[in-house]
Amino acid sequence: MDHLFATTLLLTLGAGSVGLLMVSHRPTLASSPSASTIRAGLLSSGAAESALASYLAQVESPSDPALQTQAGDTIAAEICVDLPDWQRPSDLAQMKQLEAMPAYGAAIQDDPLAETVKTWWSHDIFSFTTYGLSARTDPIYLSGIWTAIDDIWDCYSANQPEQINQGELAEMWLLHHRLVGLVWQDDQYLATVEPTDTGLQLVQFPRRESGQGLPLNIVTTTGQALAVMSGDW
Repeated sequence: MDHLFATTLLLTLGAGSVGLLMVSHRPTLASSPSASTIRAGLLSSGAAESALASYLAQVESPSDPALQTQAGDTIAAEICVDLPDWQRPSDLAQMKQLEAMPAYGAAIQDDPLAETVKTWWSHDIFSFTTYGLSARTDPIYLSGIWTAIDDIWDCYSANQPEQINQGELAEMWLLHHRLVGLVWQDDQYLATVEPTDTGLQLVQFPRRESGQGLPLNIVTTTGQALAVMSGDW
């Protein structure tokens, strides 16, 4: 573990007497500032094992929440759409597409539709706990993933729609982000994502709760929290 910055020396002091000298050049995240100085101590055999285990636990599981995003019960998520080269359309292309559709047209210039369009366009992460073919129209077009519309239907080609509507399956869309991991922790879903210049992922995963809203939090690999917009009607 090259990130430990620690050296452990096992010393044989005599028959039946073993000690552990531990020297650390790096404080743990839970240490006070004064702990940054080098420490050395000679411990008994039992105490040595306990101290080493405690030290490694602190380094492997730091107290900073931003570095603990994968602590918890891992959820097996299925990435049913993965388009690494996909790019969100430009603002101009998006507006032209919506204006050409009878469902939107010139109405996108006025509230309340104008505000709805702006809200969808300002988010990169969307969550769903319901499914309906017609109800997917707004999410698909207002988010901009209409440019990948021919690639997304495999997500709903089997019994996924029924599972979503029965509360067994949830879904999230990641625009210009890549899923790194998903866990169930403290009665909520915690997804870790990596920002990317391009890419679209549609992710489905089994639910661990039955609430109307999805308790989903998203953080980047650097610990930045991201806004999640619900696409449910």
